Amino acid sequence: MNRKWIVIATIVIVTAAAVFGLSEGPHEFMAGDCNLCHIDEKNEPMKIKSSVTPACEKCHLNAKEIQSHPVDMHPALSIPRDMLLIDGIFTCVTCHYVHPKKKRSFVKNKFFLRRGIRGPLFCNICHEINEKGHIVLENVHPGTYTVTDRTTRIDRISLECIECHDKHFKGAQDFPGTGSWEHLSNKSHPIGVSYDEASMKRSRDYRSKNMISKELMLFDGKVGCGTCHNIYSDLKNMLVMDNTGSRLCFECHIK
Repeated sequence: MNRKWIVIATIVIVTAAAVFGLSEGPHEFMAGDCNLCHIDEKNEPMKIKSSVTPACEKCHLNAKEIQSHPVDMHPALSIPRDMLLIDGIFTCVTCHYVHPKKKRSFVKNKFFLRRGIRGPLFCNICHEINEKGHIVLENVHPGTYTVTDRTTRIDRISLECIECHDKHFKGAQDFPGTGSWEHLSNKSHPIGVSYDEASMKRSRDYRSKNMISKELMLFDGKVGCGTCHNIYSDLKNMLVMDNTGSRLCFECHIK
């Protein structure tokens, strides 16, 4: 190898090492990335752009699909001072740290949340009982989730629902697998199953995916709690659509 190529190889190795050192984990940013969020990081480091959400979405490409809380809005509730608002606006950084200090390194294992708790206890920082009677702290409308396939994962929204509603659920270090949720009415429904696979195998029982209403959200093509329910819905049982005459059920199931 001639000297020219040795020099080039050395530069590549040194550059790669520098990049790795600057970005060794999540929320470790490269020099020059500061202006994505900061207006003037040197003189006013705490002054953040109100358009911080698009900056988060540059890395969190599927943020809109998995987030269970609205952003870029003016909260009606009283927000504690340690939950950061940007010009009075609720954003991703209201609940999440971007640069946790060394003494706060434990938050990396809790989705960078601003307090060392997660699940309903974290939500209870701001929420108690909303106008729809949804209790955040306690297990309400309890049911039971039974895992049937531990090699798979359910979506984050379903996990958050189960953490509150299944009084036997101890909290998961990772996402529990595909399973079945049993409602109080003793009616069970699968969670985490592929709708495409189910509709192809049993085409006489299920409508094709392109025929169901867009109000029924799928998560990577899979059924989740958020397929039928939305905590911001004004309808009974927080359903995504009126179920008079089993309308919601018949969006997927063929009578």
